[in-house]
Amino acid sequence: MMEWEQASKKDDAIVIPDGWIHIHYYEALNTLFRIENSLRIFVYIVLKNRFFDKWCDINIMSDDVEQATIKTIAKKRKGQAQDYGYLGYNVNCPVMYLTSGELIRIITDDNYWKYFKSYFPASKQIIKHKLDEIGVIRNSLAHFRPLKPEDVEVIKNNAQHALSQVDHFLQQLGSCFNIVPTNTQDNWYLSLSPLSNELCDLALTQCEDEVWVNLTFKYHAKSIYSPKISPQRKSYGYLLLNPITPSILEYYGNITKYATCLTETSADALGYKPEKPSFSKSFSIFFNRDVIKEYYPDIKNDIELLLSTMKEETDLILSDNLARGKLVSVARVSATLRQGKEGNQYWHVDTDATLCPDTKGSFPEYWGDTWLFSSMLTSTYKYPWMPIEVSKFAL
Repeated sequence: MMEWEQASKKDDAIVIPDGWIHIHYYEALNTLFRIENSLRIFVYIVLKNRFFDKWCDINIMSDDVEQATIKTIAKKRKGQAQDYGYLGYNVNCPVMYLTSGELIRIITDDNYWKYFKSYFPASKQIIKHKLDEIGVIRNSLAHFRPLKPEDVEVIKNNAQHALSQVDHFLQQLGSCFNIVPTNTQDNWYLSLSPLSNELCDLALTQCEDEVWVNLTFKYHAKSIYSPKISPQRKSYGYLLLNPITPSILEYYGNITKYATCLTETSADALGYKPEKPSFSKSFSIFFNRDVIKEYYPDIKNDIELLLSTMKEETDLILSDNLARGKLVSVARVSATLRQGKEGNQYWHVDTDATLCPDTKGSFPEYWGDTWLFSSMLTSTYKYPWMPIEVSKFAL
């Protein structure tokens, strides 16, 4: 009978049995996992902002030495994975089915290198060599051949040499914290900045190098049920009107075509008080600045329709609680009085039900509640298109 030893946890440390493989194998796995998934996101972003809704129709050379589109390769491999659908998680974005070798071939292909070269600090030949070395070590680990501890250092060094600007590029997308100056005279800003109504506020922000623009809409979530407040009660429940965020991509083609990604956060209840509850739900649409400058009239048209429809559906559901819109539904929110470690009491508000996963997986632009600020290459705890966290959250 096989007896598998198990790792254990002691305080904040993981204790690995002596009979397990050496620690540098785990370090290699962690590093390669992050590099490969960061490359997927990078390739998607560059292709999406160049080819828009046709990005996965470009032809590439597959590992099977066949010319095929990204969509065709992904469809075939997803079908093979679904034969064993009970294993792992369902993943839908086409780029998630590309291998590291295929990603490298896209980046260094003569047809596409012109779109990628500005993100690398060396010639195509050198970048390809650096990434190929990482690929060789990756394949050794994937096929369970032995690795040397210094192989892990090769991975790290090559990533530092070849991918430091890529890492910066990805972090900039997630760092749109600066308010776009209100005296900006660009036509796109003058056209989009007034777009709001009594239900939705709009904030326009950008990253430090101004490559990315983020349109964040705050929906003031109205309640169709609020309980009677009592000093003795230790829990409350609410029924909130809630934007169905993925549906934006389903019904508004210009947003879907030109946006890089759409994210959302669960409803916010800052300063929650039972006697005066106030909730809001935010969703953010990220655009490349060059794209929004050129196509803002089409984007504006869709946003105006979006805000108008959300207002109409909100009014409808408020008057008929059994109704449901294509953009607005009802979500349950709860608040529970809890005891703190130092004896203080506080309200824990659970708004997770206001998140709206794209269960169909139809839109690579939908990134859910992925938090983009941390480095994709070293420390992010959740990647786009993955339904679960890959590590603990760490500042």
